[in-house]
Amino acid sequence: MLRWYAVILIQWIQGTGLSHIMNKAIEFKQNNPDSGVQIDGKQERYNDSREHRNVVIADTLEVIENVILFSISNYFLRFSNEYKRFHNVDTFQNDWYEYVEYGTTNPLTILLQRSGFSRETSTYIRQHKSEYVVITQNGGVKLRRSLLQSRNFGVARESADIQYNVPEIFVD
Repeated sequence: MLRWYAVILIQWIQGTGLSHIMNKAIEFKQNNPDSGVQIDGKQERYNDSREHRNVVIADTLEVIENVILFSISNYFLRFSNEYKRFHNVDTFQNDWYEYVEYGTTNPLTILLQRSGFSRETSTYIRQHKSEYVVITQNGGVKLRRSLLQSRNFGVARESADIQYNVPEIFVD
C-alpha cells in the first residue's frame, strides 16, 4: 500500500491530471490482475470489467482524498509550520506541504491556486504562459486581462470571478 501511496503522491505533486492517474491505476491492475480488487469485503482477481474498473477508480480517488490530501498533507503542514517557527521565516523553498496541497511543484501554478484559480485553470494558464503571464520588474507575476476573453470558456469565466476578488493580479 505504501508503494501505491508513493506513486499516487508523486503523480499528484507533478501536476498529473486525475484522468491520467486513473488510467495508470487501471493499467497497473490490467498488467497485475493478481493484485485484485476488494468487492463486498472479499478480494477478487481483477478482470477488467466495468465493476472492477469502477472499484479501482473509487479506491484511487479515496487515496487521493483521504491519504494524500488529508493525512500526508496534515503531516507536511505540521512539519512546515514547525520549520517556519523554528527558523523564524514565512516561507521556504521545497515546502512539501504546498506541493501536496496545490498538487504541483510549479511556483506559477501554486501562485495561481493561492489566488483562487482551480488546478485545471492554473495548468491552462501555465501552458499558455506567453499569452497571459507578465513578469514584473521586481520578479512578480501578473496576468493579462486578455485572459478574460480566453478561448476556453471555463477559464474566462473563472478569471472573471478572480478579477472581481483579486483585481491586483491583473494588468492591462
